[in-house]
Amino acid sequence: MTTIIIVVHVIVALLLIGVVLIQRGQGADMGVSFGGGGAQTLFGSRGSGSFLGKLTGGLAATFMMTSLTLAFFSQQQTGSVIDHAVAPLQQQAPVQSAPQGFDPSKLKSDASEDSLPAAE
Repeated sequence: MTTIIIVVHVIVALLLIGVVLIQRGQGADMGVSFGGGGAQTLFGSRGSGSFLGKLTGGLAATFMMTSLTLAFFSQQQTGSVIDHAVAPLQQQAPVQSAPQGFDPSKLKSDASEDSLPAAE
């Protein structure tokens, strides 16, 4: 099921990119909407909407639906973060400290012996 939605999602994304690149920019007819033809500027300079505009809206809605569906399915498969974090910690062997190593707790005790003199 997820594979089918991913395939549809990729196809819709490519079609959406193509349709947006085919369309003419809105700034192309800007002079007409501010100059003459004032009766037809109710819906903008392009009219009530072209086929490519409606196709873009439909593809965008489909893209959003497939995105939300894929997000829902991926969330269902992951489960709880706590279950994934606690189980490996319980299965690990106890950690043995190396005899030759850096011990941060000794820093504090060494620092108290070499304290700075008090301000006068």
